[in-house]
Amino acid sequence: MAPITPQRFLRFAAEQYPLLRELLDTGAVTEAELMAVIGRHRRPADPEPSTIRENLLAMGFLERRPETDALEFPQPLERFLRYLHREHHLTSASQLESYVADITRLEAELNTAVAAPQSTDLPFVLEELTARIEEIRHDIAGNKDAITDAVIRFQANPDALSLQARYARVIWLWERYLVPVQELIDTEQVMEQHLNSLDRSMLDAEGVLAAGRPDLAGGVRENRLRLYRMRRQIVDDFRESMLELQPLYQRAMRESETARDVSRVLDHIRRNGAGSLELEARVGAPVSRHEGLFGDLAAKAYLYRLADYQPRGRVELDAALEDGGEPINRVDLTSLFGELETAQPDDALAWLVDSLADRGGSVRDLLTVFGRAVRRLETQPGSEPRDYQFGDYTLRSYPRSLTNETMETDHERD
Repeated sequence: MAPITPQRFLRFAAEQYPLLRELLDTGAVTEAELMAVIGRHRRPADPEPSTIRENLLAMGFLERRPETDALEFPQPLERFLRYLHREHHLTSASQLESYVADITRLEAELNTAVAAPQSTDLPFVLEELTARIEEIRHDIAGNKDAITDAVIRFQANPDALSLQARYARVIWLWERYLVPVQELIDTEQVMEQHLNSLDRSMLDAEGVLAAGRPDLAGGVRENRLRLYRMRRQIVDDFRESMLELQPLYQRAMRESETARDVSRVLDHIRRNGAGSLELEARVGAPVSRHEGLFGDLAAKAYLYRLADYQPRGRVELDAALEDGGEPINRVDLTSLFGELETAQPDDALAWLVDSLADRGGSVRDLLTVFGRAVRRLETQPGSEPRDYQFGDYTLRSYPRSLTNETMETDHERD
């Protein structure tokens, strides 16, 4: 057989991609299953199935499981193929802790090599340090992508799993991967202290090497920049993972608690009867409320705006007017809307422009009343748009004429 070169390996992978994709999705296969998969994907110009099987084994695409006849992808190749498909593996917190232990050891070796001018170890220390920093960055990014995929699969449920099984995976991801990683990046935890120490050591090493060994000083600086990027990215990835998984985890815990409560209630009914619950006295009439409720994102955005608020000194309105301030002109939009409904103009926006210009209203007042009219009154749009001038603003809209029928008046809505 010809030597296995990277070009030959990648050419075979490109030619047999559908076969490799199915094997990747299937997992371990027996010899008979492998030949069946090869037969399904073999094209007329392809070699014989036995030749394709031999190439899969000879090139390292498949290997045998210990003490079985099953064949599977070697782990490095499987991770590479899943990376190409954006299917990332999960890295445990213990693996990340081992990386941090390596970084601590390499920091000590870096300080020793910098202190010894004749040492030849520094390039190798920097090379290994680069590998560890990038491994941490890519593994935590892989965790984020894997969690995002898990959330998508939870919502799509392509495997038709039960709700209990889907929630079990959410809780497992949260407790196994997110909580330990949160402890790793906490500013008061060990990992953060080690990374801060490494940053200081590299900054000192760069200063020492700048004069006599500028090439190595450049290598130290490159690793320091890699460290900055890694620390910034793992915090961002962790935050994104939290935002993806936290709502599902909280829902899972709520539903789990609800299920436990229901079980206790059912047990109580079994022993004492439903009448013992006194539901009429305990449960009031249900009330439906459709206004005044805010979604989570709206509330969060509002809180962020509050966080950026810069307080100023309180200004009394009376005092402001005494200092020459002009009174604030407020237009009664409810009355204006009633006048518009009564007037039934051929062009509602033109009528509002003239009315608000006389009353000193703002463009916000104009858009508020016009939007309310479009939603609640029966209007007929014109065939061509036109421009409306309101102060410094030029508005473009289709003219809308009012009819006598209304979709929903304020009185009916209330």
